[in-house]
Amino acid sequence: MSFWEETAQLLGMRADGGVVCRVCVYPAAGAVVEGGQGLYYYSPQCVKVRVKGGKAVIEGGELTVSESAPGQLVLRGRVECVRWE
Repeated sequence: MSFWEETAQLLGMRADGGVVCRVCVYPAAGAVVEGGQGLYYYSPQCVKVRVKGGKAVIEGGELTVSESAPGQLVLRGRVECVRWE
């Protein structure tokens, strides 16, 4: 079973599109956003990533985009908050 299917199952959702992205946070090092559809906004304090149905917002300090590939964004810096918009 894939991560997306497991997550949907844990949340009591259907696995056919309910889960939109995964954000792995390493508070002092950065974050990895999987399932994104591109960068929407960037500043050293806030990064917004387009995802299905909205935006994943990562806030912190000294944030930089380390790597960007289709469906994945790697951020370096201090992560203080992840929220949905």
